[in-house]
Amino acid sequence: MKLFLLLGLTLLTAFAVARVVPEALSNLIYARDLNITVAGDIPPFDEYDPATAAGNDDDDQWVKSVERGTKLLAGMKGSDQEAATLYGLGDSAESPFDGDLKDKLREWGYNDNIEAMQKREDPWCNFDSVPGQGGHSLKPTFTDLQLDTTPKGKGGPNECFQIEHYDSPAVERDENGDLPGKQNQYYKVCGKDYRITDAEHTIGVNAAGGAVFAIGISSAASSARRLWRRVALPEELPAIRSVSDIAWAFWNRAHQDTTTTSNSNIQDIKYFFVTMIINPETNRHIRRALSSLSPPKDTADGWPGTEFDMQSEAGKALLGSPVGRWAGYFLMQHKRQLGGSKVISKVRVFKSEKAGSLPYLLFYVEDGGGPGETPGLGVWEGPWWDGVNGTREEGGSAVKESRVVERSEDGKNVVREHVLRGRL
Repeated sequence: MKLFLLLGLTLLTAFAVARVVPEALSNLIYARDLNITVAGDIPPFDEYDPATAAGNDDDDQWVKSVERGTKLLAGMKGSDQEAATLYGLGDSAESPFDGDLKDKLREWGYNDNIEAMQKREDPWCNFDSVPGQGGHSLKPTFTDLQLDTTPKGKGGPNECFQIEHYDSPAVERDENGDLPGKQNQYYKVCGKDYRITDAEHTIGVNAAGGAVFAIGISSAASSARRLWRRVALPEELPAIRSVSDIAWAFWNRAHQDTTTTSNSNIQDIKYFFVTMIINPETNRHIRRALSSLSPPKDTADGWPGTEFDMQSEAGKALLGSPVGRWAGYFLMQHKRQLGGSKVISKVRVFKSEKAGSLPYLLFYVEDGGGPGETPGLGVWEGPWWDGVNGTREEGGSAVKESRVVERSEDGKNVVREHVLRGRL
């Protein structure tokens, strides 16, 4: 069973299961007083926020997660321009990274889903209850959702993808043509030296069923801190590192595979799963959400578990949690490719049939409504913030929409096409 390191290594030793960890650093500058995020370069969205650092009060973490969840809902529901304004991203919130990213990920030092990795990870995309063969024991869940539990290696639609930020073709070899140890691995992008971070991402996709599974995430920032024994500066990390960008690449790849996508559509995203959660902050949020019920619950139940809609404080907190945010950014950053705004409508907390199962989260996706509206919230009433010019706007008589039409080689600079249309 594979292990991903976390800040709390004792938890991993105790449970020895797959898990999702939050990003450790960000090139987003958090403005605590304004509760806004001002971008520097291209923001890797779902990265760690200093406002949720270890040592912060549980109540404070809960409040911040509720705020983030509320803001994500507005960003998902609104137009691309409205989402960009809300997050201080200039003219567009669309990610500069699109498509399967095979070439870009290799350029940025990743060992990307080679055949040996596919075989090794395939059992993690077995969602049935098969004694002695791994799997997640989620047969009742998948039956209710009309999803096939079979992994791709056994002829099913569930494909596990993995990338590792080490031992890649881009790493410079030593004088004998051999790979150095991880501590001494470097690669170049646009003439600049970058150091390997030891990050790993395992993400499953069921393209036919419209599902994405976050199975094992060890971020570039947190992994680099362990490998380098110091905090990494944002500019030292690979440009492609956010879970939402990497999940989007794998979602694209799965739809290129005609053996598993006979009638699938890249716009038909229905579910985001987060599997076997040991992230401490998220688990505290789960316990608090369950304790708010009447009668209160101490732990998650087996399927169907407990549902929280996005009008509830608990639903917003779980969406805004360290392991939930990526799902919202996935939708908010790809409105054009997904055919318009899509929103997360509810989240379900549950456990698998395995004894001692850790919690799972399941986020449900629905088509969005009119620009600026969020289910149960109405029009976003927070301040509009221009993170480029540092000025506020209270709306206006026109809406700008934009899309990325050209990117620089390193992916950090983009050319956008803008359309200005009047409000009626």
